[in-house]
Amino acid sequence: MVKIAICDDDEQDLKRAAAHCLAFAANHVGHELRISTFQDAKSLLSHIDEQDGFDILLMDIYMPTITGIDLATFLRKRNDECEIIFLTSSENHAIEAFSLNATHYLLKPYTQEHFESAMEKALAQLERRKSALFTLKSSLGIHKILFADFLYAETDMHMQNIHLVDGTVLSIRMTSNALHEMLSHDRRFYKCGSTYIINLEKIREVTVRTVVLDTKEHLHLQRRQYKTLIERYTQYSLKGE
Repeated sequence: MVKIAICDDDEQDLKRAAAHCLAFAANHVGHELRISTFQDAKSLLSHIDEQDGFDILLMDIYMPTITGIDLATFLRKRNDECEIIFLTSSENHAIEAFSLNATHYLLKPYTQEHFESAMEKALAQLERRKSALFTLKSSLGIHKILFADFLYAETDMHMQNIHLVDGTVLSIRMTSNALHEMLSHDRRFYKCGSTYIINLEKIREVTVRTVVLDTKEHLHLQRRQYKTLIERYTQYSLKGE
């Protein structure tokens, strides 16, 4: 199931984008799409806060109160990695949009062909992110671990206890440095001292002494680790290098 949100204050443009989505779904029967529509950024944000996020966000830029750029900036600061496709009548914000890691920037009026090209790119990026994995060997056998399932690893003597989002803990005999080397090509993984390797995508809150994860687990930090972690987390959230 791919969850799609369309946000546009112009009712006709909103209906047009929804129609393009339905046509796309008819032409791509292998993908199950769930489409939600919103006429302002506030109602979209309320839905995300109260219920759940979206995989793909189709969004106008010029909207009252909160612009599409403002909303995208806010979502990225919260580490929301949804694929964003801007639908707009102006070229003026293209550079700003892509600095927010937008998937595409469609100028109105756009064709079904252009719309489908943008959607196919978004789906391909979703698939790459969800299917990335690495392989480890333990005394229990071979484990293929999706990056998206990795929560954090904690060093215990000569073992790495790898915590997954479903509550599973795998104990692997290897060093923290060796595990981090396997993961370091992906920007979401951060080695915090000699104790933790943390999936930055799963962080909900960082304080001077604690990291709170999406699972509500608390990891305890040394005060000196805070500055480096918060800088790295901010870079990741804003898609900086």
